[in-house]
Amino acid sequence: MSASKEDDGGLAKTDEIPNAGFRLPPEMLQAMQDVFPSNDPLDKPDFSVVDYINGLFPTEQSLSNIDDAIFKVKTEIRDLDAEIRDTLHQQTEAGDEGQRALRNAQGAIAQLFVQIRDIKQKAEKSEEVVKEITCDIKQLDHAKKNLTASITTLNHLHMLVGGVDTLEYCLLFSFCSNGGTWRRFVRR
Repeated sequence: MSASKEDDGGLAKTDEIPNAGFRLPPEMLQAMQDVFPSNDPLDKPDFSVVDYINGLFPTEQSLSNIDDAIFKVKTEIRDLDAEIRDTLHQQTEAGDEGQRALRNAQGAIAQLFVQIRDIKQKAEKSEEVVKEITCDIKQLDHAKKNLTASITTLNHLHMLVGGVDTLEYCLLFSFCSNGGTWRRFVRR
């Protein structure tokens, strides 16, 4: 590292400061700033350690208050550690709640599958019943057609027998009225 110039009584600014971490894209930094707005200079994307320390201790005389600055930084670190612990605890609880919700959802899905299987089985049974009823209806329909044909045939037979009876009666009446002789009927 090469020093470029000396600030008025503070630490020297350097031309190059090694980058110990990684740099996030500006879009992501802006998104983080939008979600978690902060006025803390440590959160700025262009944070400079040297400028920060020079701002805390601009002159050599200000170094006499270093114990107060250290106490303030340690207090801030403790507060941040407590906040991190609380956040982790909340995340753990949220993870547990998420696991419970996932188990509940999986149980509901399993029940839904059981209900779907039951409905499918009932539908298959209903389909079999419908097939049986349809077969029975077809048999009854054939029986009805056969019965109707039989009744019609019996009616025709009845009419034929009635006609034969009438003819016999007419012939017998004609035979009797002619003195027992048969007459020939000729159609004209």
